[in-house]
Amino acid sequence: MRVFAIGDIHGHLTALDTLLATIPAQKDDLLVFLGDYVDKGPDVPGVLDRLIALNTERQAIFLRGNHDQLMLDAKKDPALHLPGWECLSGGDPLASYGKGTTRKLLKSVPPAHFDFLQNTCRNFHETEHFLFVHAGLNPDRAPAEESLDTLHWQKLPHAAAHHSGKTVICGHTAQASGQIVDLGHTICIDTGLTNGRHLTALALDTFEFWQATANGETSSGKLR
Repeated sequence: MRVFAIGDIHGHLTALDTLLATIPAQKDDLLVFLGDYVDKGPDVPGVLDRLIALNTERQAIFLRGNHDQLMLDAKKDPALHLPGWECLSGGDPLASYGKGTTRKLLKSVPPAHFDFLQNTCRNFHETEHFLFVHAGLNPDRAPAEESLDTLHWQKLPHAAAHHSGKTVICGHTAQASGQIVDLGHTICIDTGLTNGRHLTALALDTFEFWQATANGETSSGKLR
């Protein structure tokens, strides 16, 4: 079984569909999505529908990113969390669901979308050689003991070698260059899709990678 990690999608369905059609993943391979499925892009509901369907068709792990958690928090307590969510998401996080205020559009989000973010997504995934998180980890703390603040929000400059010796695979810190960052102990594959760059998939057996832009242009290469 091969493992493919996929970076921050942020509502870009064309890039997601293009990447899924491009990577050489077989039915029994594992896809690990690193979170941030919502906000910023043109088709958040389309992305969530695609991932929900994919969960029934393929072996897949879905991590929960900080933007996904913001959407859940806003549903739970709009008065408390809506202002911060709108600020961080670009002002109108649910625009692809229709017209109206964010508070109004929250009521039009299909329950299946909230269920996916709340119950299907998880905060980390661990294999024999890798630790998958959305944002980061403290080097001396197991992921099960880590705070959600660190798992969802820590920036790449704070990354350090984990005590387990496993390589951390993360997204979250968008790279304006569109390039993967390989620190040896940590690999960041948020390659700036929302900034006009790429959505990236990385094969963790060969370190080959594939990328797709928001309009469906593709490229590929090898990290190591």
